[in-house]
Amino acid sequence: MKPSLTRRQANRLNGRGRRGGSAARAAFVAIPLFLFGTFATVAIVAFVTAVGVYFAFSASLPDPATELNRTTPSQDSVIYARDSTTELARFNSGEHRIAVTWDQLSPALVDATTAVEDKTFWTNTGFDPLAIVSAALDSVSGQARGASTITQQLVRQRLLPADLVQDPNKKVERKIKEIIQSIRLTQAFPGTEGKQTIMTAYLNQNFYGNNSYGVEAAAQGYFGSTDLKGLTLAQAAILAAIPQSPTTYDLVRNATEITDDPNHLLVPADSQVVQRRNYILELMRTDPSRRVLSGNTHSD
Repeated sequence: MKPSLTRRQANRLNGRGRRGGSAARAAFVAIPLFLFGTFATVAIVAFVTAVGVYFAFSASLPDPATELNRTTPSQDSVIYARDSTTELARFNSGEHRIAVTWDQLSPALVDATTAVEDKTFWTNTGFDPLAIVSAALDSVSGQARGASTITQQLVRQRLLPADLVQDPNKKVERKIKEIIQSIRLTQAFPGTEGKQTIMTAYLNQNFYGNNSYGVEAAAQGYFGSTDLKGLTLAQAAILAAIPQSPTTYDLVRNATEITDDPNHLLVPADSQVVQRRNYILELMRTDPSRRVLSGNTHSD
């Protein structure tokens, strides 16, 4: 005989079932809410911490716009004839530099520089978080590399105290201040014109080896060129290659003299600077996003 339940017993069991189901559903809802609350709390704490760090470290930093305009890199003193074009004499200030303006730069030179140094230059806020994460992962795997943007490099050279930059015990402090100043500099010079100002300052500041400071002095010293817009794509890529390691990539150091013309030097195809030049050209060839200004001007 099958067991039977009275109506009262059946209702009691059904009620327990409903109460059990409701409790399970409540627990199921409570877990996501708990996780959301935890993540929200962590996010708020992280945000407050970041803001606190930003203001704590930026308090001692000078205004980036004022500092960039105030600290102009030294350059040669030139004496001209009365016609204002004929150069009579040039006095080296210790750093052979000839400052240029944005309109004197070639699109290929700028693209080659951003292609290898900072592919997000035109869109980033002064630093590139994804590049920092990627570089950190590479460091863990034993392939350490830098992740500084062009703006960060300029800040390090011009807008941070020399003692801070050179102190090996203050790397974390330097990096934090470097990022903060880079953000502030980008905010101080907004939009496309602001990026042009930052790029021009960067190219005028760089050391290119062979006592050449600034891209114009390097172009004249290496190629005899007084017109940056007349540079070939290969020459532009060479100049973009050098700042990573001016000593290693110095063209004179990498060259061998041609016997039939002692005034011209030949750089072997297997030299490090030529290999890096080829690497930059390949980046520009395969990735259109690295040819922001020159586009398809140069064919394969």
